[in-house]
Amino acid sequence: MSSDLRIGLAGARFGEKHAEAFSQIDGVTLAAIAEPDESRRQPLVDRYGFERAFETFYEMLEAGELDAVVICLPTAMHERSVSAAFDVGLHVLCEKPPATSESEMSKIVSAAGFCGKTYMWARQHRFSPEIANAREIIERGEIGDAYRGESSWQWAWWPFDNDNWRGNREKGGGALLDIGIHMIDSAWYPMGCPDPVEAMASRHSLFLKDRVPDPDEIAEDSVYGMIRFKNGSSLSFSTAFFGHVDGNKSQWGSPAKNSIQIYGTKGSLDLCKGQRIIAQQPDVLSTPYTKDPTTESNCFLAQAQEFVDAIREEREPLNDGKQGLTLMRMLDALALSAKEKRAVPIKATRSLDDLFGGL
Repeated sequence: MSSDLRIGLAGARFGEKHAEAFSQIDGVTLAAIAEPDESRRQPLVDRYGFERAFETFYEMLEAGELDAVVICLPTAMHERSVSAAFDVGLHVLCEKPPATSESEMSKIVSAAGFCGKTYMWARQHRFSPEIANAREIIERGEIGDAYRGESSWQWAWWPFDNDNWRGNREKGGGALLDIGIHMIDSAWYPMGCPDPVEAMASRHSLFLKDRVPDPDEIAEDSVYGMIRFKNGSSLSFSTAFFGHVDGNKSQWGSPAKNSIQIYGTKGSLDLCKGQRIIAQQPDVLSTPYTKDPTTESNCFLAQAQEFVDAIREEREPLNDGKQGLTLMRMLDALALSAKEKRAVPIKATRSLDDLFGGL
């Protein structure tokens, strides 16, 4: 590896957030960008000083001279793109969801282990003060045993073009993979990533039928579910692209309503408001547990720094492959439960160390 970490970026639409973050880190060079749309590619070249520009991800890989890549391509392209990067010896930061299924994620984790390169899946919200501090509070036992998580993200309407991949099941779209993953992880991660044992969900496709050209490929536009964990805790969530709700506009332009709460035996946390709540009859005490302002750019910067540090320190990143595999197992189980209208058991994620004791 050169003295500077040379990074290539695939996908300009969402990739700009990553480009801005990595441009602020010492010892990092934005060496290349791959984006087929020149109207999106060239502004990033001009703004962040990418040394080279390519139309496709594979052209960028073939050109070489990279140490790592940041993959911001549609979900259905994640597994083969990550594998291609590993094949040429690169470290990888890949946007969420890390894959479309447990099977794909298992291939990614195995490939990362075989090639010995750092693999990290993106989830910048884990680096927000509300979520990061909540995890520390729960680890210290300050709200007792965290036994219940509840999260919800409802959009007022679909803000994308009718042929957008997010509405297409075959391309990795749908409310579960696209926004449900956020709501699940935003409670699961602060709760300490407990091992899941069972999932149950329902889903609906009531609105996307008017926006996806092929009716056989329509993804769900809302999903509601619950996950039960080995330690006795549970998590429920709801997500919808069409919710008839009012709220602040999301980055995509649709009004949205969002809530994340974790309940413990000695108190609860409201992660959207950054509040700790203790109710002792007849009083309810609500106090802020973080004073740090949350900005999206700060979260992306912290995430980029973690990726760089993990590479340089030759350690697992905060968002590691095993957690990603467990997350995909939960998503697969929820999808199967919704399809078959029954509760679905979830097998534990096991590593080689689990099987052989690290020998």
